[in-house]
Amino acid sequence: MSRLTFFKYLILFTPPTTYPIGRRNPPMKFSLYSVLFIGLILPVLVFADADTAQENKSAIIQQPVSLTGGDVEGTVYAQDTDTPLALAEVRFEGIDVSTSTDASGNFQFTGIAPGTYTLLILHPTSKTPTTVKIEVTAGDTTQLKIYVRTSIQLETVVVEGQRLPPTVSRKVMRGSELVQIPSAGSDALRAITTLPGIGIPNDFLRALHIRGNTPGDTRIYIDRTPLSYPFHFGGFFSTTHSDSIESIYVYAAGYGAEFGLDSQSVIDIRTRERLNKQRGGVVDFNFISPYGFFETKIGDKGYASVAGRFATYNLILGLFFDWTFPTWSDYELKFAYQLTEKHHLTVNAIGATDHFDFSNTESEETSRSSAYFKNGFQAEGIHLRSHLTDTLTSHLSLTHSYNFLNINFGGNPSQSEASPSEKFIYSVQVNTPTYTLREDISYKLTPKLQLEPGFLFAFSPAESRTHTLLPQNISADDEKLVWKERFDTFHYDFQQAEGYLQARYNPLSFLSVALGVRFDYLNLTEELSIQPRGSLSLTLPTTSTLRFAYGRYEQSPFAYQVFKTDGNRDLKSSIAEHYVVELAHELSPQTRLKFALYYKDMEKLVTRSVNVDALFDDTDTPITTAYLNQGTGFVNGAEIFLRHRMSEKFFGWLSYAYTHAERREAPDALYKPFLFDNTHIASLVTNYSPRPKVSIGAKWQYVSGTSAVPLSTLLMIQDPVTLGMHPLLSDVAGAIAPTAFQAYHRLDLRLSRERMQWGIPVTEFIEVWNVYNSENKINFSFPDDLVTEFKKTDSEEFPIDLETSEYKSPVRFPFNFTFGATYKF
Repeated sequence: MSRLTFFKYLILFTPPTTYPIGRRNPPMKFSLYSVLFIGLILPVLVFADADTAQENKSAIIQQPVSLTGGDVEGTVYAQDTDTPLALAEVRFEGIDVSTSTDASGNFQFTGIAPGTYTLLILHPTSKTPTTVKIEVTAGDTTQLKIYVRTSIQLETVVVEGQRLPPTVSRKVMRGSELVQIPSAGSDALRAITTLPGIGIPNDFLRALHIRGNTPGDTRIYIDRTPLSYPFHFGGFFSTTHSDSIESIYVYAAGYGAEFGLDSQSVIDIRTRERLNKQRGGVVDFNFISPYGFFETKIGDKGYASVAGRFATYNLILGLFFDWTFPTWSDYELKFAYQLTEKHHLTVNAIGATDHFDFSNTESEETSRSSAYFKNGFQAEGIHLRSHLTDTLTSHLSLTHSYNFLNINFGGNPSQSEASPSEKFIYSVQVNTPTYTLREDISYKLTPKLQLEPGFLFAFSPAESRTHTLLPQNISADDEKLVWKERFDTFHYDFQQAEGYLQARYNPLSFLSVALGVRFDYLNLTEELSIQPRGSLSLTLPTTSTLRFAYGRYEQSPFAYQVFKTDGNRDLKSSIAEHYVVELAHELSPQTRLKFALYYKDMEKLVTRSVNVDALFDDTDTPITTAYLNQGTGFVNGAEIFLRHRMSEKFFGWLSYAYTHAERREAPDALYKPFLFDNTHIASLVTNYSPRPKVSIGAKWQYVSGTSAVPLSTLLMIQDPVTLGMHPLLSDVAGAIAPTAFQAYHRLDLRLSRERMQWGIPVTEFIEVWNVYNSENKINFSFPDDLVTEFKKTDSEEFPIDLETSEYKSPVRFPFNFTFGATYKF
């Protein structure tokens, strides 16, 4: 008798498991890995000499004598009204460098020679210039917020500055630009997929694959509070609120020791903490999911905001159709207050829920079946940022997050004549609260040397409960399925301790070095990991910066890989080593070019073998093996990013990324392409304002396709949200039906206009999606034996028609257009 009878149950769900709890005592191993830097000689063909750069200087911003330094950018505000000052002149005293603020009060200088300067701020409402002293360091970006009194006597000046150290593979994007990208739905997080190295499998699913990583390898933070998953149901809407975002920092690879365990890349989202007016907000009345955002000042030192989104299309369509629809919702709260001149307090909360319930349908065909799903998270944080002295700063955070998963699929087994699909029960409840204490300290020993220590402690009492009624075997007498019911409960207290020490040293005006090491301990593996990291930044005698980086990063195994029946208590963390070289070149004050090469070497990957042939024979050959640290792999790639920004008139960028990834699942296996098989991703984004309050945008993107991988690799359902307590898609399912995406390309357009309606500023827009209706197909590959067996059996209930070993399904956003209005006040 073939094992094909079990196929429908194996392909979607993990077999029932138990979690025997016992203590293991592996020897503690300490190992120290030396920091390895890349020694490369890169031919630099795009450098222009300093004389040529001087001839092509902007009419607004004049370059200083030396172009080997850092950048300065900021905003000038009127302190009395807290509104941005347009047309304020910002000038460096002593050198011929100046600019004027734009309509939003913003200004920017690039390539300023290292040193201490005095900025002069002049405005028509003032007779006396305001002076501010700043320090410029090679390779750094100094961000300023300058508040001045627009009166005859400008006596008080408030400067809030933040220096961003030079770091490879960090991309900084303005939230105000990201929300204007066509087809992003005013969603900044969806728009970052147009940046190089941030690949998505297709135009429907929005799982983030950064430089060859799987979706679970990326950690996302909002104001230092963890964001469990970025998109509702894998890609419809993000779980963040773009109108509150000030900037998004993407650390693709090779970053420093400040970020810890279980991350191969980091997305750091920072929201606003100050408002330019007394209050403001945004209301978006759209058919599918309305959205609202409100913010206000609290006195002279405080700020508060609230945002929320929920699905309404189900309520509207429910008036016309007797259907049940999936729903979602999310929220975001923030309170910020300047306690004293040295201490700033922030309290924030975020949350999201995805839900569907088909359990109460009254159709005769489905009255005895149910399908309930609810997945979500909520997180809160208290953050104290302290400038204790001119050289010592502290950022202390206490956060709590709660992730949950509730699944109930099946029918009513009490029915005597129930079919197998109606007797089937699969119920999972996972709850993982996590409490985290994090501290980051910065201490400047000398003007050239800065120490950055920090620590993190986390505790998570996770729990998983499972109730299953599944077929176990076939009766030898009548060849009927034998069903078995199980109740499994599993609880584990995850404990995590991390610490790091990092030093940044600028021995010369054109040279910056960062060396750090991170120590992480997780009781799941009972091992202490040592992760050295380092980078070098060299400012060349042009407008170019050359950076090298190395980092060692570890990822712990999932809980089910360790504790389930066929798990392995001796599993250890997998290891990835990043090597990055990056060149940043300033073509003009408004145009920047960035080129990067990277290589990742991966060892001790947790894998297990799946014998697909064993599904179709009559022997007792095991289908799967145990989980082992036996996999190896590598990722290499190249990226080009060209960005141009011309005040508020025009912005745009061109990005290209090449990625190739291969993995070997076992020592005796061959290396095979893993998702990114010589994949090319190109994006072109433009936005032009022909006149004030009118903008025209376009986005074109091309992806050359992917290699076949398990479907769970393309989706982040709940792992690592629930710490891998229980997988939704089994390894057997992935081996039976590997999934690949074909090449696709699409063009999207957007036209928007701002005007006043009923005394309220309104932004009206129209977007055209997939202008030339390009197809985007998913390929499912099935074993030939499976197709043969399905043709012999009654497979009418199977969702697809298996006539061949390949099945192509078009999953895309077809040609469409949408329009709407956003009210801002």
